[in-house]
Parts: sequence; C-alpha cells; structure tokens
Amino acid sequence: MRKILFLITLLVIIVLGLSSCSKDEAVIDVNQLEGVWGLVSESGYYYDEGEKISYNENYNPFEPTSDCEKIIIQKIGDNRYKMTAYEYYSGNWHQTDIENFSLDGNDIIPEDMHGVDVSVVRIVEVSSDQFVIECLGQDEDGDFYDKYIYQRMTE
Repeated sequence: MRKILFLITLLVIIVLGLSSCSKDEAVIDVNQLEGVWGLVSESGYYYDEGEKISYNENYNPFEPTSDCEKIIIQKIGDNRYKMTAYEYYSGNWHQTDIENFSLDGNDIIPEDMHGVDVSVVRIVEVSSDQFVIECLGQDEDGDFYDKYIYQRMTE
C-alpha cells in the first residue's frame, strides 16, 4: 500500500504556498536527475485510526526481492521529465506506472493531479549517486510524511 501511496505521491502534488526554494533549501543540479534510481530506504509516519505509525524500511535494488522498486527519469523537454516506475516480482522488473512532471524549484509538479492527498513532493538531494525525495500530505486519518532515498543504478 505504501508503494502505491508513493507512486501517487510522486504523481500528484498540490502546492499550498510551499513552492519555490527557500534560502535554506539547497539548489538541485537537474543535470543529475536523469537516470535509473533504485529505492534503498523509505521512512516516515502516517496515522491509522488516530495512532501515529512510524516506519523505516531498507532495500537492496542491486539484489532485488519482491519489495524492491526502481524508477527511470528521462528529460522530455524544457523543464519536463518522464518518470517510469518498476516493481520487482516473479524474478523480473515490471513497469507499474509512467508520469510526466516538471519542477518548481525543488518541488515536483506532476502533470496528472487526480484524487490524491499529497501537498508537497520535494527533492531534498540529487547527486551523481543519490536521489532523496520528501513527501508531505494529509489523508482521511491525518498528516503523513515520507522520505525516499534512491541510489543510482545501471540499466
């Protein structure tokens, strides 16, 4: 379920006055954004029936199991990117979704904004080997926060 929430989170954003970089926010190098990224860590919290539930999961996309996922990001135009998501199961990587997005500072702005509870998806870091995203939002049970850390992979 969290993987589906992540994909929805990455696909949809409603900016609530938090768009554009603050002075404390690092400027990302968009030239590093393109590539294949394997999820190595996801952490955060959500509420379920009023109880705050924290989680911290680690993965190895280089030796994948059924819990692993990866994304491929390609530039498709001026400030436009395509993200293709994959999950690993039955011994292979299987495509699960494709979404186009643009950037507003460090905020990811998906082109499709249907039925999600996410307020902000922000790139915290992107380098030659690491890609970090934070997601903030609220659903019917309360606030949630997710942090995803990816490591660069080869095709």
